[in-house]
Amino acid sequence: MEHVVVVANPAASQFTGGSHRDVMAELARTHEVEAQWPGSATEATEVARTAVADGAKVVVAMGGDGMVHHVAQALVGSDAALGIIPAGTTNVVARLFAIPARPARAAKLIGRDPEPTSMGTARMTLRRGATETAHHALFACGFGLDAEVVRVADSDPYRKYRFGSLHYARSAFSVGFRSYPSVRPHVDFRAEGHEARGTTALVQFRDVYTYFGKIALRFGDDRPEPMSALILDRLKRRRIPTIFFSALGHRDLDKIDGFALWPNIKHLELEADPEVPAQADGESLGLVDGGSVEWAPDSIRVIAGS
Repeated sequence: MEHVVVVANPAASQFTGGSHRDVMAELARTHEVEAQWPGSATEATEVARTAVADGAKVVVAMGGDGMVHHVAQALVGSDAALGIIPAGTTNVVARLFAIPARPARAAKLIGRDPEPTSMGTARMTLRRGATETAHHALFACGFGLDAEVVRVADSDPYRKYRFGSLHYARSAFSVGFRSYPSVRPHVDFRAEGHEARGTTALVQFRDVYTYFGKIALRFGDDRPEPMSALILDRLKRRRIPTIFFSALGHRDLDKIDGFALWPNIKHLELEADPEVPAQADGESLGLVDGGSVEWAPDSIRVIAGS
């Protein structure tokens, strides 16, 4: 029997002991299944990396988007497939990949042993001083405004787990109205013939990019193939209502004054002075003074729904 490792986060907002038992029982019907309980994000990646080295066919992330992100870091470039059991608040990755919302049904999908789908990721190489780190984003990454929203939301984990999308919306309004309008353009962005100085870059490479439930955020008319970057020069308070209602109304953000859309790019570079916050898949990556985002095609194998 093939070996499957389930890496679970019991602190995820929708996680229950009963659902974990159901998942393990379902997978045990067809696979040799092992449970792992990492105590931190770093440990989740290390546990997944060990599972890959030990020959696991599938490494399953059971939790929210954060758990999926951290497990995926160990699977990029490997033969092991990423399985997803959604147990978080918004479960953006699960929705993107058509994973059943109920844990038992998601486990049945994995148990049927479907052929994994090869998907691209965005490889982020980030610098802070002499330190360089690498990360892969599954659905979104960014610098500036959205990364600051993520940082503020993560600073209150209780409200994040309890209120989910409402907490992100509250954090976004707090950052938008209180702190970010005072941030002046300080980041130089470059990408395949484009150059701009601004405060924010949002990078999109899936059809849906959202922290707010099922509301999709549209950059422009075209699909992001392979990536699109939306550059904001400076956030002005008078623009915030337009941005908010455009997002709610599923209208293109590149039509708003201050935004510039760079479509169909494969590589983005940036230099920041002072440092700028970064995020990947809604996970804060701290402050950086430079780096790049590069499209990595077929870099991860995912067990996706139809």
